[in-house]
Amino acid sequence: MRSTTLKGPIGTIHIIEASPPVTAAESEPLPVVFVHGMAVSANIWEAQLARVARTRRAIALDMRGHGDSAPPEDGNYAPASCAADVLAVLDGLGLDRVAIVGHSFGACIALATAASAPHRIARLILADAPGDFTKVPADVHELIVSFQRTLETEDWRAAVETSFNEALTGSRAHTRDRILAWLATTPHDRLFGMYRQMFAFDAVDSLDRYLAAPGTRAHAIIAPSNTFPFSLHILRPTLTTTTLPDTGHWLMLDAPEAFARELDICLEGV
Repeated sequence: MRSTTLKGPIGTIHIIEASPPVTAAESEPLPVVFVHGMAVSANIWEAQLARVARTRRAIALDMRGHGDSAPPEDGNYAPASCAADVLAVLDGLGLDRVAIVGHSFGACIALATAASAPHRIARLILADAPGDFTKVPADVHELIVSFQRTLETEDWRAAVETSFNEALTGSRAHTRDRILAWLATTPHDRLFGMYRQMFAFDAVDSLDRYLAAPGTRAHAIIAPSNTFPFSLHILRPTLTTTTLPDTGHWLMLDAPEAFARELDICLEGV
């Protein structure tokens, strides 16, 4: 695997890249770009990069403010702004069209990227996307408002740890240890910025705009707990969806082989 940096809208973007052996094939399958969620880094995709790179080019980027990518000075973590980082990577690598895989908050970024440039995203794969919080019922909205208020107090870290522990329900021990270790090193401004933007992101609108473009297809790979009334596959039942049993939110760590098999299915034909 190769590690490098590219120029992005707000500074450097760090990427990890892997490629298959050189072949004499007349046409190569499209590359795959992986976008991680909050508090982690591109390294979370190591197993998937290695698997995909057997047959096609694979790229994972550190989201702004994560890993070795520059943080936004203005605290802007809006999915549309982060999508500009993804498109900068495509431009920097000379990639006209790709498949994109986004997990959690990274699924919001993948959705925003696909909606803004559907002609460049041949396949959209959403790994346990958080759903559309602009479509939640009133009681859930009140809980979100309360959570955001807590994020502005000295109790913010305990609130975030509780949220992450809930998402880790069903996860393997090694996944829990790795995610909580990452979380412990993530500063307040990054978590606050991402949570705020995730709660305001109209995911359904982005999905609809992407799928309205010709030649586009989307898939969801989810954990068993992703059954909320505002989950994307429930708001849009036509979204092709696969549930991976015995996994928590970080399903690519809990079940890397099963996740890889689903990726292979989703990527057929591109």
